[in-house]
Amino acid sequence: MPTVTECVNCGSKENLTHFSIKNNGMKCESCSKIDKSVIRVSEATLYAIKYIIMAPAKKLFSFSIPESSIEELRLIAKVYLEEKLEKTFKFDKIV
Repeated sequence: MPTVTECVNCGSKENLTHFSIKNNGMKCESCSKIDKSVIRVSEATLYAIKYIIMAPAKKLFSFSIPESSIEELRLIAKVYLEEKLEKTFKFDKIV
């Protein structure tokens, strides 16, 4: 499971602005500068990632986020799954 409540590099709980595929979780603004595998995420996307990881299964689909965050989430999910499972996936556009 990715680390989403603190920076995987320094442990900071603030300014979590990038998701690191290589290090399996969020990085703060400072630590993200030295990792080429990071993807910048908005606050809404970070909220969605945290919710997906921590919410009870019955409540998993009971949130909404802006379209731009859906695109960020789709990109992170695709790259993350391909990296961790070593398989390519096709993600259709969510309607």
